[in-house]
Amino acid sequence: MRGRIILLMAAALLARDGICGEILDRIAVTVGKQVITESDVLREIRVSAFLDQKPVDLSGEEKRKAADRLVDQLLILDEASIGGTALAGPEDAQNMLEQVRSQYASGSDYQAALVRYRISESELEAHLLDGLHALRFTDLRFRPEVDFSDDDLRDFYNGLVEGWRKKGVTQIPTFDASRDQVQKLMIDQRVAQALDRWLGAQRTQTRIVYRNQVFQ
Repeated sequence: MRGRIILLMAAALLARDGICGEILDRIAVTVGKQVITESDVLREIRVSAFLDQKPVDLSGEEKRKAADRLVDQLLILDEASIGGTALAGPEDAQNMLEQVRSQYASGSDYQAALVRYRISESELEAHLLDGLHALRFTDLRFRPEVDFSDDDLRDFYNGLVEGWRKKGVTQIPTFDASRDQVQKLMIDQRVAQALDRWLGAQRTQTRIVYRNQVFQ
């Protein structure tokens, strides 16, 4: 009887503190000594769906894809923090939020969408800011390393032309007329490739463990 009273008292204290009935957040991935929780993964899915204006997909496959994005972002942001370079700040976040808000007819429509996707504006802002940090670090880290010749640029242009023709495009700009755009596309592609190689090396050097039960 005494033991039962103690258990009841403990349950009452837990309920009073808002603990009873809550589900503890599970670890989804460990990246070195850092963790990505299941709630981090779900938030990534919801915010991404909100930005793409697509339905929320909480399938195991989408959870895994979201976790992969968070792992890559964590590796990038960790590397960026070593240099201590200021990549983005509050003003950048506000500018990005304004761009998102502008896609809605009114402030109430925007707020209703946040509620519908079950995210807060602060979560959206953090997502946008982390993405901008990663993008700017990638540019600073890998764009200066991109080197190419005029022949490389022409080969890249010819590959674009071949792709356009397969898609039925008839009005194809000349190399000289589209040189600046072609150069930008090629540099962007090579930066992305350099980032992929770097992330592959970082993943090899870092102990990354996925908890499979989270992604079922």
